[in-house]
Amino acid sequence: MQQPRPRVPRAVIALAVLYVVLAAAIALWPRHVDSGLGVETWPLTTAIADVLSVPASRVVEGAEVLANTLFFVPVGAVVAVALPRASVLVAVSAGLVIAVAIELAQGLGPLDRTASLLDVVADVAGAVLGFGAVRAASSGSPVARAAFAMLAAVVLVVLGVLLAGLVIPGS
Repeated sequence: MQQPRPRVPRAVIALAVLYVVLAAAIALWPRHVDSGLGVETWPLTTAIADVLSVPASRVVEGAEVLANTLFFVPVGAVVAVALPRASVLVAVSAGLVIAVAIELAQGLGPLDRTASLLDVVADVAGAVLGFGAVRAASSGSPVARAAFAMLAAVVLVVLGVLLAGLVIPGS
């Protein structure tokens, strides 16, 4: 006799729907979401650029790759929670399908956006990171749970900055 499949908590479903709406808004926004934030002149950006002896624009490029990675952490996390028996390949597939769809929309649509293979790679890496983080946290290890909480906090900050980019007028 087969065991009943565990139900996905409603909070996970609600957060997944909210994430999809936010992801669509950010991905399909007509301009780059950081274009109005002046990120290149932020003190943190210039300090990192000084320490690394690179232009601030290179720091921003690196931050954008990192933001893409962190932006897709929820994709893998939802796969791990919603499909507890799924392998990491399901998270890879979900991340890849969503990332390619976004990049196609940005590259072919009437947006002032650019499609990028690097974005797809970063997005898939984020989905894998999210999947692995949930699996590690569910192992019961206090260290894994603390690491998951820190990762969740960083993801929320990144989503907040991206959301701010939607509401702050661009140049």
